[in-house]
Parts: sequence; C-alpha cells; structure tokens
Amino acid sequence: MSSFLKWLSDKTNAPKARIPFTINKSEYFLGEEIKGEVCVISEEEFNASQLYMNLVCRESVKKTRTVTNQYGGRVTQRQEQYWDAAVLWSNTYPIFGTARIPKGCNSKYPFVFKIPSVARETYHSVDNNVNWLMNSVLQVNGRPNIQPQTFEVLVAKQPVSASVPISKEIIKEVVLIPCAYCGSLMPQTSIFCPHCGAKRKA
Repeated sequence: MSSFLKWLSDKTNAPKARIPFTINKSEYFLGEEIKGEVCVISEEEFNASQLYMNLVCRESVKKTRTVTNQYGGRVTQRQEQYWDAAVLWSNTYPIFGTARIPKGCNSKYPFVFKIPSVARETYHSVDNNVNWLMNSVLQVNGRPNIQPQTFEVLVAKQPVSASVPISKEIIKEVVLIPCAYCGSLMPQTSIFCPHCGAKRKA
C-alpha cells in the first residue's frame, strides 16, 4: 500500500482500539456517586488528544404540531406527532489529555460522577422519558474518534426511610403507690414521699 493510500485509510478509519468501561452497580439514587473504570485496549499505535467520560440526563417528550401542505391551490393541514428532546443535566469527567497510545495497550483509569440530589430520576412512559446516559470517548488526532455504544444508568429517588430520620417517642409508665404515713400517692420508684418526706416502706 502506498503512503498516500495508507494516509487516506487512516483518515477514514478509526484505530483498532476499544475503550470499554464498567461501573460499580447498575442502579443509583439521586445524590449518590457513580464510580467506575474505563479501559484502553489497542491493537495499534496512534496519537490521542484526550479520553473522557460523559454522563447526561435527557428528557424526551412527545408533542403534536400542525403540518400544512399545499397542492396546487388547495391547502391541507394535519396533526403530526414528534419527539422533542432536551438535556436536563450533563457532566464530563476528563481521564487524560494528549497521549501516545502504544500497540498492545491495556490500561485502566478510574472515574467518579456525582449525581445531583435535585435532578430527575429515570422515568419511562408513552409520551415522556427521562434517561441517564453514559459513554466514553477517545479523541484521535487526524482520525475518527473511538466512541462505543451509550449505556443507560438507572437513577431512582432516595427512599423516604433512608433520607428522612424518623423520631421515636418512648413512653414510660409510672406506677403510683400510697404513702404508708400520709396516704398521698407517690411514684413506686421514689425512696421518700414528696408530700410528707417519710421514707417509703419496702
């Protein structure tokens, strides 16, 4: 292969490398941390500009709009449904910057994401979806980036029992007995009568 054809092939083909990642569990609560590792596995040597992780909370809402069509002098209208998407929250965790990735590389790098406690939890319905999506991206100099399939993270609300402490009221029963000297009622645990001051008889 000529140097030009090799250069052209490199410009259109991503390096033979993978960047899989793992996280410590599959479901999280709002306010928790997502901890994981991303691995760089390469079968060839190449230059990378940066490696980073993405965590995005995205909402998709089904909406209806009016579509107008004109055929000749006739104007018709119809209702059309579509999905409108918006990013509610996003964060990027940088792993490393400019680097030379060697052939046979198999390195692991830790990452941590803090899920906001006031964010939206995962939600799925017919006309509304809230998704937490995570992916890794390895940017390559002069060649296509390496970006595997996006993974969905399940995020739930913190249980009430875990986030709000429940106060417990302890009620003790006090038994009253008559004083042997003055007849007034006194607690059974008292040694002296609070009225006459006499010592309680055993």
